[in-house]
Amino acid sequence: MNTSQSPRFVLRHLPLSARLTIATFLICVGIGYLSALVQLHFQHASPGNLFPTAEDAKNIFHGPSEKPVSTIERLVSADEDKPFSAVGQMSRAFTVKSNDWKKAVSEKAKELTGGNRRVPIDKEQLDQAEEELRKERQGELQAVLCWLRLGSSKIDYEKDNLCIADEVGKMPITKEFLVVGDDGKPVEPRAVKIKSIIDARCGRCHSKDGDDAKAAEIPLDTFESIAKYAKVKEVGGMSLTKLAQTTHVHLLGFSMLYGLTGLLLALTSYPGWLRGILGPWVLIAQFIDIGCWWLARMDPVYAEAIRFTGAAVALGLFAQIVLTLFNLFGKTGKTVLLILALSATCGLAVVKEKYLGPYLASEKAKSAAAE
Repeated sequence: MNTSQSPRFVLRHLPLSARLTIATFLICVGIGYLSALVQLHFQHASPGNLFPTAEDAKNIFHGPSEKPVSTIERLVSADEDKPFSAVGQMSRAFTVKSNDWKKAVSEKAKELTGGNRRVPIDKEQLDQAEEELRKERQGELQAVLCWLRLGSSKIDYEKDNLCIADEVGKMPITKEFLVVGDDGKPVEPRAVKIKSIIDARCGRCHSKDGDDAKAAEIPLDTFESIAKYAKVKEVGGMSLTKLAQTTHVHLLGFSMLYGLTGLLLALTSYPGWLRGILGPWVLIAQFIDIGCWWLARMDPVYAEAIRFTGAAVALGLFAQIVLTLFNLFGKTGKTVLLILALSATCGLAVVKEKYLGPYLASEKAKSAAAE
């Protein structure tokens, strides 16, 4: 009785026309995946980066780590070292960008010297005066932040009277903005003229008759105009609707694609252990990758893992395509594939040198200029 087994079917047994069709399919899959990486750059990568960074992934799937704040709060609480602009900071509007800064420093210096205008003021006294004045202006800024964080009350704004929190109440605040009682002394608990502060530090430029024509295009001289920029916009990760839609497309569409590339590799003549690992590799990596999308909504650690699971998908697909292509043909076919691979590598190197590098540098420079 003949117990010998028939030889295992491999792709090399197919006619040349079938093998050429499979080779064309695999090359198209590779080009299509490169196109997907280009889309990934434009859709999610931060300026100057080829692919999304760990921070980008966290922002996309989990949401920003910082607590969302209103536009005004973000600008007035930003560090003064940032550019004085709508995307940098406006905290300097309370200090060096205020219209009376130099005069106020000089007046404070005279106040510290006992009010004697005949006594010359030296640099050390001016520095001390500026330090004291900055503390008072910081008190004004904190009062504005207090008003914003308490809900930007229209009543407090129109009455020009805001009862400030204890921690802010202990800070030095410019006297002219303190609410006083009938006896001419600041009321207790302390209250500030919140509308007057905003008018002096913001409305001076951000009004129709302001000092800055560009800033006048964003008026902050009425409660209604301020309210638009005092509203906190909740910013989170990808919505459940979009995440479900993306999962649906990826699991169904890519499962078919990666299933075919994995099946083609399984029909090659490579050792069984290699086919057993690389065949389902991309499908498993894609499943784990999508799982991390959902888990990242709960913990940003999984968002950082997405870069690695995505890389596993890319490397696995690259291995499937290359190994299957070289197993389809004999020496002549392999030579042709090597020539094509070298040509493609040289072409990518030229694109990177002449176009990709300068483009990323330009993208980063534009982002820096905008800030």
